[in-house]
Amino acid sequence: MPLTEPDSISARDPISVLVSGRPIVVSEKLTLRGVAAVLAGADIGAALVEREDGTAGIVSERDVTRALADDADPDLVWSADVMTRDLVTAEADESILQVALRMIEQGIRHIGVVERGQITGVVSARDVFAVLAEEVLERP
Repeated sequence: MPLTEPDSISARDPISVLVSGRPIVVSEKLTLRGVAAVLAGADIGAALVEREDGTAGIVSERDVTRALADDADPDLVWSADVMTRDLVTAEADESILQVALRMIEQGIRHIGVVERGQITGVVSARDVFAVLAEEVLERP
């Protein structure tokens, strides 16, 4: 069973080919319960956090889980309280392989994709590594 689309994507292709739609964005004042509902409803692992100063952070299911494990009240703690403030990004034309290496180096599972100064999507490690794994499996 193929891991990616039949028109096989290469590790040398730009990361932008893995952007499947506009990123999901939540308010920095959304509660953890709200964040969990958004992530579950969209079946995603992370959402961008829009901050009042116009910059973006990112909140992941792992952030929510850690906060809850630390006894955070899901109705009183906000996304801004648990998000990663420094969003790691990749330019849309960077290769999937370059981005995979950055994700490993940074120890992250989600990366923002930027085109012309705007975040156009978020790509997960699952998306990136599926391409790499398929490429390895196709080798003779």
